[in-house]
Order: sequence, then C-alpha cells, then structure tokens
Amino acid sequence: MLDIKNLRVNLEAKMLESDKVIIVPHRRADFDAIASSIGIAMFADKLKKESHILINDQIYDMDHGVQNIIAEAKDIYPTINVETYRKIEGPNDLFVLTDVNKQGLIHLDGISKDKKRLVIIDHHNKDDETLDAVLEHIDTSASSASEIIANLLFNAKIKINPEVANYLLAGILLDTNKLSKNVTSETMKIVSKLFESGANMTTASNYFTEDFNSDRRVQELVNTTRFLNYTVAIIMGEENTEYTREELAKAADYLLRYRIDASYAIGSIGNDTVSISARSKDIIDVGSVMQELDGGGSLHSGATKLEGITVEEAGKRLMKVIFPPHIRNQETN
Repeated sequence: MLDIKNLRVNLEAKMLESDKVIIVPHRRADFDAIASSIGIAMFADKLKKESHILINDQIYDMDHGVQNIIAEAKDIYPTINVETYRKIEGPNDLFVLTDVNKQGLIHLDGISKDKKRLVIIDHHNKDDETLDAVLEHIDTSASSASEIIANLLFNAKIKINPEVANYLLAGILLDTNKLSKNVTSETMKIVSKLFESGANMTTASNYFTEDFNSDRRVQELVNTTRFLNYTVAIIMGEENTEYTREELAKAADYLLRYRIDASYAIGSIGNDTVSISARSKDIIDVGSVMQELDGGGSLHSGATKLEGITVEEAGKRLMKVIFPPHIRNQETN
C-alpha cells in the first residue's frame, strides 16, 4: 500500500496551483471509474476548487447502474463531454486521471503534452504506454481506484455522505467481484469505514441489478466455456453476435466461482472489433497477458480489443500467449 498521506499532500498542492480540475476516468466508465471520479470531485470541493468530471461515452455504452449514479449525482457532481470542455479549457487546468493510466483509454486527446498538469491515480499495472505525470499514485495492491480515493478522503478528514459512500462501495464491489477476490485487510478497513459513513450493502448491490436480456446473453456466453488444463477457462462468443464489454467482463467474472486460476471471455463488440476480458484469482497475472495483446490491466483483471480479426482468430492469439505449444495440445473440453 502506497503512502496515502503523500498523495493527499501533493494532490492538494497541485489542485491549489490550478485554475480548475478536470477529472478523467477511462472510456466506458464503470462503477469504479465513476465512483472514484466523484470522490476526487469531493476532494476538490473541500479545497474550493472548480472541478468537472469528463464523460464522453454515449449513455447506452455504459452499464445501467453507472447511468443511475451519474443521474443521481448530477446536481452536485455533473459530468461534461469533450466538446463542452473545449469551450472552457484553460492553460492552467489540472487533469486527474482515475482508474486509468494510458492515453488510449481516455477520451481527451493530447493530455500527455504537459506532464506538469497531469495526475494519475490508479490500481492497474504500468507499461510502456503509461503516461508521464507530475504526480503518480499507481497502487497495484489496492483492490480498486475507489478504495484508494475512499482512503484519501478519510485521510483528509472529509465527511463522506451516504450517497457517495454507496458509490465508492459499489466501485469496490465491482473490482473485487463483490468482495470475493483481490481483497486485503486494507480493503476491508475501507469498506468498514464506508459502512460507518452510511453505505449499505443492499443499496450498493442494487446498482448491479441486471437487465434481463443482458443477463441472458451473459449466461449464453458462460455456456460456451472451455476448460483448459484445469487452470484456465475460455469463453468464445458467437462470431455473428455482438456483445458489450460489460457482458464479456461479467461472463469472465462468473467463471471464477469454479476451480480455475484465470478466465477469458472473447467476443465481438462491433465495428470489426473483438474484445477480450480477463479475470484471475491470484496466480496468473492476466494484466500482463493482456499487455501481450496490446491491452493491459492488473494481476486480477485485464482487457484488450483487437481490430480486423475474428473471434476464432483472437482465441488462437490468446492461446499462443498463455500456453506454450507443448501445453496447448493438452486442452480438455
């Protein structure tokens, strides 16, 4: 666990030096990205700094629960898109990336031009595409960006209201598969403090209520699972069926309930693009596996997208990365 006090002191200094704070989560923001963004906005509010959360996704590209959080929080923590930001941008804006550390995973182009105005707060592994920042807090031991930001707010003695406590809890629940993986004693301390701030497990869990049709599609994906060498499971979606990245992630998460070390879900997401979502318990670093396929992630979670390729071809490329040839021939169905 990195020094959270050091993050607090340096983030305060950078925000106070800036005219306004632009909070930038990753594309297709999920619970962890939006919750940590709202937490950073609370931190900026405490310093009386103007802040904006930049979301450029189409509403239908985001999970229903994320849409609900954005709608609930809009009166206090409204989001803006790139077009709106360009109308108000200034030379002394501070960009705070949360739950992401790469240019290719955010909507705002050119953010890497001045690292003196860039802060990164993340829990995913660094790689060659990680942006240079004046302040970098990348803690791969943390379960989520929401855990880091909740810890930051508690360290700064900022009172977290029940609504934001539930958002942050939802962010942690997402990246820990509802506290079943990637959980440390520090994670549980933060969860306990969120409960003390008014978070409620039922309320936070309700954000995950499934859309019926989407849930059926996830189950159909799970039904295609192949178990390899009793340690890895791979899902191969139908070639002519388009899935969302959330559906692929949920399918990969689902497989971790079985006695395997890692799971991968592969499916078309449209526009001649295939996405791979990867999940792991502890032994296999799926973030590193995804880096080999031009993606990224952390020990427990990773993803990539491959263009101009079929689902079958993507599966073959994945197999070459995770299994050497002499093991690949031992696949079991």
